[in-house]
Amino acid sequence: MENIDLIDRYFKNSLSPKDQKLFNELLQNDPEFKEEFVFQKDLKKVLSSIQNDELKSTLSNFEEVADKRSYFFSIPKKWLVAASIMVVFALGLWGVKSTFYPSNEALYAEYFQADENTVVPIVRGEEIHSIEYRAFVAYEEENHHKAINLFNSISNPEQTYILYYKALCYMSLDKFDEASNLMNQVVEKGALENEFSNFETRAHWYMALAHIKMGNNTEAIDELNRVIDQQNSVFKKKEAQKLKSYLE
Repeated sequence: MENIDLIDRYFKNSLSPKDQKLFNELLQNDPEFKEEFVFQKDLKKVLSSIQNDELKSTLSNFEEVADKRSYFFSIPKKWLVAASIMVVFALGLWGVKSTFYPSNEALYAEYFQADENTVVPIVRGEEIHSIEYRAFVAYEEENHHKAINLFNSISNPEQTYILYYKALCYMSLDKFDEASNLMNQVVEKGALENEFSNFETRAHWYMALAHIKMGNNTEAIDELNRVIDQQNSVFKKKEAQKLKSYLE
């Protein structure tokens, strides 16, 4: 399937589960695809926001040209300039910012990716039957319900790293209240229990994403600031600064 067709079907809500998975992967990993998606989304927002029939007609023509060209061709700057000027007059400066900045949904889709397992190395084919090992096998296989049940069944379910990875399972299932509660517990512990990751800083990053998904921008900015201000970790600092610029 062509990328432009994938994006078009996304806006028409006609993606199959398999296509939706491909769409999410491309949005996270393919810069060209992401830029094309953001452009198409922003353009549709402009068209839906402008009430003046003449402006809407002009921008509709612009959208038709953009659809034919897509990202992989050069879009004439005069079209972009003309569209921008018309939007400024029609919506005002605040409207332009709200129109052209990515939505919370798009930001979450772009930045959320469950952290890799750095605690229990998984050796495929190896017969190890501890509950904890099986939990992390399920986690790596993205079998989130099974992983949560196994994490709950181990003898030390309150350890920081268990709370952290269980929270990521909940986020992957779009259960953000449960995830935030667990990440808060990770932060409250305020200490590392292994040498691989600063779970406290990582928890702040994922709580920020959860707040973005739920539309809590003020809380998200607070969490992003904690990531940015962390002196002992470089984890997601650049990403946090960029995300913050979208939310402010």
